[in-house]
Amino acid sequence: MELPVKSPINGGWKSSYRLETIELSYMLCSKFDELNWSCFGRTIHGARNKFILKDVCCEARPGEVTAIAGPSGAGKTTLLEILAGRVSCGEVSDRVLVNNKPMDAKQFRRLSGIVLLCNGFVMHNDSLHLLEERLKFVGHYIPRHVNVLEFAIDVIESLDVQHSASLKLHEDNSMMKIASSKFHKEKLHSYPNSVSEEVLILGQRFCSNIFRTKQLFATRVIQALVAGLVLGTIFLNVGNKTGHAALQTLIGFFAFSLTFLLSSTTEGLPIFLQERRILMRETSRGAYRICSYVLSNTFIFLPFLLMVGLLYSTPVYWLVGLRRDIDGFLYYCLVVWMVLLMSNSFVACFSALVPNFIMGTSVIAGLLGSFFLFSGYFISKKSIPSYWIFMHYLSLFKYPFECFLINEYGGEQGSRRCLEFDHKGGCNLNGSGFLRQQDLKESQKWSNLGRFSECI
Repeated sequence: MELPVKSPINGGWKSSYRLETIELSYMLCSKFDELNWSCFGRTIHGARNKFILKDVCCEARPGEVTAIAGPSGAGKTTLLEILAGRVSCGEVSDRVLVNNKPMDAKQFRRLSGIVLLCNGFVMHNDSLHLLEERLKFVGHYIPRHVNVLEFAIDVIESLDVQHSASLKLHEDNSMMKIASSKFHKEKLHSYPNSVSEEVLILGQRFCSNIFRTKQLFATRVIQALVAGLVLGTIFLNVGNKTGHAALQTLIGFFAFSLTFLLSSTTEGLPIFLQERRILMRETSRGAYRICSYVLSNTFIFLPFLLMVGLLYSTPVYWLVGLRRDIDGFLYYCLVVWMVLLMSNSFVACFSALVPNFIMGTSVIAGLLGSFFLFSGYFISKKSIPSYWIFMHYLSLFKYPFECFLINEYGGEQGSRRCLEFDHKGGCNLNGSGFLRQQDLKESQKWSNLGRFSECI
């Protein structure tokens, strides 16, 4: 089987083109004008818009290099974008001609050939279609959604260097004979590595990113430790006090802890937005699978967020005076860890949906505020209108908040713990009674944990 080495040229002649503009004008469109043009195919005339180009007449002849010069703001970039057919607004007046005919932008926004280099050698010097045929010939499978050129850059070493050197010496369409049996025995696959190899490679890259942005991660660690110490001293020993005021103070501590934990991950939004661009570019050319990216990201951030959760939980738990047993402490650390994972996933999810950092922070802040409102802290479940009750179950605050309450006031220790005394010294409210007032059951301790872990 012979490898294609040269794309045919019709008749051996290449067409020449003459580009011309006749009284070309362009006004700066407002966002309303652009929307009106997109929806209705027209703009509202008579508005006082600023002219970027006005009555421009120019000509680019074949065989000549034409320079577009002028001071900043003269409209050089705008003129090039119009000539390239990239301006979609309807305020472009008069004509752009190619060989005295109106230009069709779709016919000219293309490449006629590609020069692909590797280690100083020319690996390919021809059309994109021929490059795709060569890649398929040597055993590569190119998925439909993958850019051929970007795929070729990743597997460039599979194109024989000696073949490229001989290609330069034989430009008279001579065909090179190569043994194809070797390539037919290879299994065709869409990705260069297996899932496990991709997870390992991406994991190494994520570790490098952590050390490269060590200021951010060091700040997260210090922030967790300092916040635990500060909150512990503010709510010092409040868990060992009795009375209605102490009860409300401890509930406020749980609510503020969740607010801090859920909002502390928003500073990672710029990193997620940057990673999104890299992810889209690399997955579009078949470098690795999205599932491999998610798995490696999870494996790397699990221990890191566990460390952050422990640094926060250890000082604040014992300083506040929460239930004095190791089971309660471990469960509290587990809930904090799961909240950090959930908030990290929440930010990562919206970083894939929003176009920029400003909109991302606005959307995330608005949703977190709504979730906090319907968590059950400000307004009880029974008092929420029926048409808003769905927000109570969607709230990211609800399930960990209830887990904190059940862990503190549930179990046999909670039934023996008196929270409020009457005037005679008798117990007016114990832990179990408080949970019944909040419509909480001991069985929800683990079911709630499972429910909000589904958001990770």
